[in-house]
Amino acid sequence: MNANVDFDLSNVPALGNDILARLRTVREADPIFWSEKNQAWIVSGHAQAMEGLSGNLPLSAQRLPHFAASTLTEEEKWHHLPTLMSTTRHWLLNMDAPEHPRLRKLMMKAFGKPVVEGIRPQVQRFIRETLDDAAAKGDVEWVADVARRIPARTILCLLGLGDELVPQLHDWSVTLNTLGNVQVPLPELLRIEALLGELRALFMPEIEARRKNPRNDFLSALVTANEAGDQLSEEEMLGICYITLIAGHDTTANTIALATAELASNPAAAEFIRENPDKVGDAVLELSRYVAMSTAQSRIVSEDFVWGGHQIRKGQFVLILIAGANRDESVFANPNQLDFARPQYSNMTFGPGAHHCIGHLLAKMQLGEYFPELLRRFDLEMLNEKLDFGPTLGFRGLNSLNIRLHPRR
Repeated sequence: MNANVDFDLSNVPALGNDILARLRTVREADPIFWSEKNQAWIVSGHAQAMEGLSGNLPLSAQRLPHFAASTLTEEEKWHHLPTLMSTTRHWLLNMDAPEHPRLRKLMMKAFGKPVVEGIRPQVQRFIRETLDDAAAKGDVEWVADVARRIPARTILCLLGLGDELVPQLHDWSVTLNTLGNVQVPLPELLRIEALLGELRALFMPEIEARRKNPRNDFLSALVTANEAGDQLSEEEMLGICYITLIAGHDTTANTIALATAELASNPAAAEFIRENPDKVGDAVLELSRYVAMSTAQSRIVSEDFVWGGHQIRKGQFVLILIAGANRDESVFANPNQLDFARPQYSNMTFGPGAHHCIGHLLAKMQLGEYFPELLRRFDLEMLNEKLDFGPTLGFRGLNSLNIRLHPRR
């Protein structure tokens, strides 16, 4: 094994887009690569990533907060992080069968197509209003003023909460999403611990209100979800709210920012979307693959097994690099190019297997409405000399992005 290709995944801002070239080097050395620097297996081949996420290997999703807090002993984790240690076992993304399919089936009652289509008119309004405000400025800090605002208003609307929480949602997202990083420092973990208490205080009164007077909204759908007499527990509902509030906002916001930066630098891509409104669905998927917002998913090995000729040991961590798999030359011709004619059936952005993103319909709907409206109204000029990446590994995003808008006539 070539140790020279190993690299530290903990400093995401410093890596920037260089992470994609580094992953190619790792994949060429071995698509299942033991990383001494990360103390984890790095899986960067498409076939191997598909297998790792299939649910057919002894790789457990029950890795939070153990992965992020891997430098702490179990006693230290429970001493410093009692809420984090107890509540994450109720989060869908941290579950295995049989709990995972049971909870997913109940959640689908609140994430189905009728809910997504029901909120589409509000999303269209949020996009128009946000772009109106941006047009009035001309030079726009896109992350705060556009990329985060649209999905924040969407998620808060979905949850029956008000726009006054939009500014807080950014801080909440940055804080909670560091759980997807390698070896998170204790002060950051303590901030997550405190945040979970704040979010519980926010959601419990809303849940109780829906129990007494159900409405036609997402929280009411959770409270009333029933499958053959099975209902969600209070902790399960809270877990769904946490993940919906943070992941549902952050992933879409990061995709908007990264893809807007790409379109500002690639006028031909922008023109393709303008001229092919019927192909916007696949264009959104190709943009998502190319900008690599969806970067990594972690797993913990539940029992010893052999994988790709390697002895994988119980208790080891596995990092499945979706960003690497989505650039695998054996699957994607010219993977480092944006190609809107590319078939999208192998695209792993929303994750294959049992943990396929449950909010994918909502994300695709927002992105499918945003890009055509943006490009119908404006030509884009990026003012940044380089992209300013944030600290999150699992879902990469930007701290800031300066865009100059040129209204189209």
